[in-house]
Amino acid sequence: MTANSLYRDILAEIKEIPILDVHSHISTDCPQAKDLSDILFYHFVRREVYSAGLGDDNFLVSQAPLSERMARFLPYLEHIEHTTTFWCVRKIIKDIYGIPEGINRHNWREIEKRIKERGDNNSWSKKIMVKAGIERSLTCEGNWDKENPKKHPFLSPLFENLEDFNFDPERGTSVLNLVKNQFGYLPSVAGEFEDLLAKFFQKKIESGIGYFVCFISTALQLLGAKRRKIEELYQARIAGKKLSFEEENILITWLLHTYFEIIREHRCPIQLCIGAWWAKPKLRYGESYVFSDHRFVFDLIPLFKTFPEVKINIMCAAHSLSQELTIISRMLPNISLLGFWWHTLFPTYVKTTIAERLEALPANKWIAVGTDAYSVEWAYAKVSLILDCLARVLSEKIEQGYLSRRKALWLARRVLYDNPKEIYKL
Repeated sequence: MTANSLYRDILAEIKEIPILDVHSHISTDCPQAKDLSDILFYHFVRREVYSAGLGDDNFLVSQAPLSERMARFLPYLEHIEHTTTFWCVRKIIKDIYGIPEGINRHNWREIEKRIKERGDNNSWSKKIMVKAGIERSLTCEGNWDKENPKKHPFLSPLFENLEDFNFDPERGTSVLNLVKNQFGYLPSVAGEFEDLLAKFFQKKIESGIGYFVCFISTALQLLGAKRRKIEELYQARIAGKKLSFEEENILITWLLHTYFEIIREHRCPIQLCIGAWWAKPKLRYGESYVFSDHRFVFDLIPLFKTFPEVKINIMCAAHSLSQELTIISRMLPNISLLGFWWHTLFPTYVKTTIAERLEALPANKWIAVGTDAYSVEWAYAKVSLILDCLARVLSEKIEQGYLSRRKALWLARRVLYDNPKEIYKL
């Protein structure tokens, strides 16, 4: 058997394995694309054409007629057709909407017609998820409606509000805002805030949400302080006083520990997003950068060891932090790793990371799929990319004699289905 035929055979076999996607943004109101712009002007694509010289990429998602937006987009198509992001676009158009040549200036209207014909078909999104092999997707919802699972039972809630649910000394927002927005006020003392934050999460759990995801900035310096100092900083902050960078870090460290204390009581798994620099003043929509700080990752270890009961699944946008996180997961039972987020979703990084985790981690310590997709079409494309990379790595390992074929397929099932099912208690 040639290397290429082995790869094809392994890919065909892992496509038969059901998949659990534990991080997406698929809408519970309309999971599929409503029109071509939902696929073609996804922010991953917009960043590339903006970088290529398009200018105002906001125009692509404006209310202007699609023909005008396409006229602005098409001159830059040749500059991005080779990218991984556009490989995903072609995959969607070919496999889901039946146009093998992809998109060009002559056929985009036909593609738009096919998408819109299915835009109001409630069964279409389910068909795409079946085609992708995705049994269930945890989707980020700020306000989950208990009726939503009845419409789309393949979607389950993952609470995300990264505007406020973050631990970032540079943003000026934090879980203080979560409490204030939920209850309309902030208590006058820190202890009462802790109680109200616990009530916030209790209400979310009672509404049907069992999973939470927050962002921890690589800029955070984990600084402990005595209770009196925390009380002083809390009262200064709610009074509107500006804190120094060191004081802000002390306050946010306390908030992070408070969050972990609450989660320890509820025993639910959580996701941490790290390694990105984004949502800052003066950044455009979708503009983000890799933010690596090896000391920051090392400083997380005492936090993780303080809360061994808290099951933490880490999603990282910085490939340069992969080794540190892999070794942390190798050392600590409560830490597992999740997929390929944002700036790591390129085949070179995906294959390297898969090989690294296969070689270093117990089989139950990582999950392959967290698509971060905003529609079922993009979930399909990203899963296709990950499965392709997984098949290539596994077939190489079989060829090298490192793995038997049976063990390789067992490992594939672990990272695609068994691990997310166990870690997230699905």
